[in-house]
Amino acid sequence: MSWPEPITLQFELIDKLTTDEGAYYGPFISLLHTLFPGSKHYQVSPMFDPIADSIGFTVIYLNARRKVPLLFLEMNNDVAYDSDDARKAADNQLRGFFEVLGGCIPIPKLYSISALGTRICIYEYTVASRSLTPLPTTPPNTEVVADVAPKERWNLDIMEPQGEARLREIVGDIKAMVADLNWNCIFFHSLSEPS
Repeated sequence: MSWPEPITLQFELIDKLTTDEGAYYGPFISLLHTLFPGSKHYQVSPMFDPIADSIGFTVIYLNARRKVPLLFLEMNNDVAYDSDDARKAADNQLRGFFEVLGGCIPIPKLYSISALGTRICIYEYTVASRSLTPLPTTPPNTEVVADVAPKERWNLDIMEPQGEARLREIVGDIKAMVADLNWNCIFFHSLSEPS
């Protein structure tokens, strides 16, 4: 199965050499609306990230009795893939987000995706164990400069069959968790609120 032609076209029209961090917002939001339609009580929203002082996450909530986070997506341009600093910043941004998330998460696993262009790194937070993968890469000692967010983490491209299949698998997993939601858990998400 492949993405609908209008979605593919939106991604193809992006200049791969652009340094505009927002270049992928439109195509990803269109893709997320396709995968999580509003008619099924999903909401796709850009969200201001106070940690990075940018709009870097797109958040999907289930809009029923309350807003529940289901997936976070942080987007950057293709150029960031070749920058150790940009990959490190993207990794730190997502890890920092999970650190401040707090609250009760009524689904067993919370996914987050870091996209550098169409290449993605998938983060999985398992609620029961409070564990986040991939594990952080730390240098063996402080005298060595290490690539703490290696390129290999962004090993899937959503415009290629394997990357599309993995993204669709995550969406299926999320929708299965939504079907089994524990509505007794109260969740209040405050990252988008002004401080």
